[in-house]
Amino acid sequence: MLVVLVASRLLIADDNATVRRMLRALLETHEGWQVCGEGENGLEAVAKAKELRPDVVILDLAMPVMDGLRATREISAALPGVPILIHTLHNAPGVELEAKKSGARRIVNKTESADELMKAIEEALGGTGQQEIVQSAAGSISPDVNAAATGNGSSEAPAASDELNGGAKPN
Repeated sequence: MLVVLVASRLLIADDNATVRRMLRALLETHEGWQVCGEGENGLEAVAKAKELRPDVVILDLAMPVMDGLRATREISAALPGVPILIHTLHNAPGVELEAKKSGARRIVNKTESADELMKAIEEALGGTGQQEIVQSAAGSISPDVNAAATGNGSSEAPAASDELNGGAKPN
């Protein structure tokens, strides 16, 4: 039996470039998480979610072009199994209810500790930091996954362990 650990892919969208950079740096400190894309508004978040099919989407609420609630509705409609977290400074009454009605799993206030956001992501991922792909000896596995798992194949498919440690090669 072949077991491959695959990094959980996170998409972040915030109109503030500094917040996006800080979020990426924070999230990628967690073993098994990878930020697969970023957007600076809700419209970009929807397009990137459809293209990249992340495991979790983290959206700001107040963004230009398309706000986080509308983006949540559109992403939820296109990718119904993907959990969406709203990461916002807005804590007005009714915001959480509107976010949940739009399809958000949870709201995490930006004034809360980073640990709260990390915990919310872990919960959205079902308590795991990584996805596990188990392949029986009798089944088939895609050539890309097989190459990533075994380290064989094209030079473009890194070994699974390489992907999880940012491409660093062991000593």
